[in-house]
Amino acid sequence: MDYKLINDCEIGEGTKVWNFVNLYGCRIGRDCMIGCFTEIQRGAVIGDRTRIQSHSFVCDMVTIGSDCFIGHGVMFINDVHPPQPEKEKWKGTVVEDGASIGSNATILPVRIGRKAVVGAGSVVTKDVPDGAIVAGNPARLLRFREGFQP
Repeated sequence: MDYKLINDCEIGEGTKVWNFVNLYGCRIGRDCMIGCFTEIQRGAVIGDRTRIQSHSFVCDMVTIGSDCFIGHGVMFINDVHPPQPEKEKWKGTVVEDGASIGSNATILPVRIGRKAVVGAGSVVTKDVPDGAIVAGNPARLLRFREGFQP
């Protein structure tokens, strides 16, 4: 028996969706993996070959590129703080191709650059440049991956 709620989604060929998952109104690319107890909301877009581990939450207005890794329990937040007028209550997040986000990270509305790495448990409150390695609460730049410069 399947224990999944999948409603009005585009899911690419070869994508594996485990049980106890809520997906509605999202687009997921080819050859992805969506772990147990994950929710992906309407309007979220996931690129090809991206892995989203269990217990993660991907809200509306989040775009995750191809070849990304999203660890266990990662939370994406689209609320703006402090609260704004009605039309500016939410902002989007973009995770560029090849980025990796460690378990239990919280991602506020930011851009995470291509092949960037976010350490486990980090709270990302500002944009992360391409190839950057960040960690902490709030996340701070530790260094750049080889081949990337500030």
